[in-house]
Amino acid sequence: MAYFGPLPLLTVTVYVPERMGMWRKARRMRRAFHTLRQAGVRQVIWDPACPWRASEWGFASIQVEEVYQAMGDRLALAALETLGRSPQQGRVALVGQRLTLPLQRTAQRLCPQVKGLLIQVPEQGEDYARWLHGQYGLPVCPAAAGADVTVAFSPGGPRWGRSLELYGACRMDGLRLVCSELELPRNVERELLAVLWERGLVTREQVAVVADRGP
Repeated sequence: MAYFGPLPLLTVTVYVPERMGMWRKARRMRRAFHTLRQAGVRQVIWDPACPWRASEWGFASIQVEEVYQAMGDRLALAALETLGRSPQQGRVALVGQRLTLPLQRTAQRLCPQVKGLLIQVPEQGEDYARWLHGQYGLPVCPAAAGADVTVAFSPGGPRWGRSLELYGACRMDGLRLVCSELELPRNVERELLAVLWERGLVTREQVAVVADRGP
């Protein structure tokens, strides 16, 4: 058992012979995970190579997108920096299928800092861009103006420049989030950070954006 702050992490390995039939493998897995549930385990970090899904065994999946979307403004500014642009020189596009709360918060945090902001949300995007202009005085940028960085909160929609995909597996194009006060294992860093965030055990001030230099 390892602890990261107040968060315990238990590593469990289930050994299954290669020649064992699928039915017997499933039974062995069922016994192992029944023991974990009895011990109070509710969330698991699942090996992608496993032929079963966590939900099949009664465990809640870990969604990493919540913490990444909450840090959308900082990720956008870090992406601008890697391009050699200051916030006052850069344009950022926010793309989504809906005008979600994380997208709105990202927009409002970026408005006082960046040169221009594009809001690409079907039906609601133009109205929200005009509201931002009224609140913050930031010019409403048309799609033709383009952007240096795109922060996408969902699939679909246009992309400009460096693209940060803050949904699903969250593809960060060379950036990563870290907890400045905890050294999390790289192979499960994203999932552990997501759980810490979900449980309110880390704050925005404790999360930093760094360049992803590999393992």
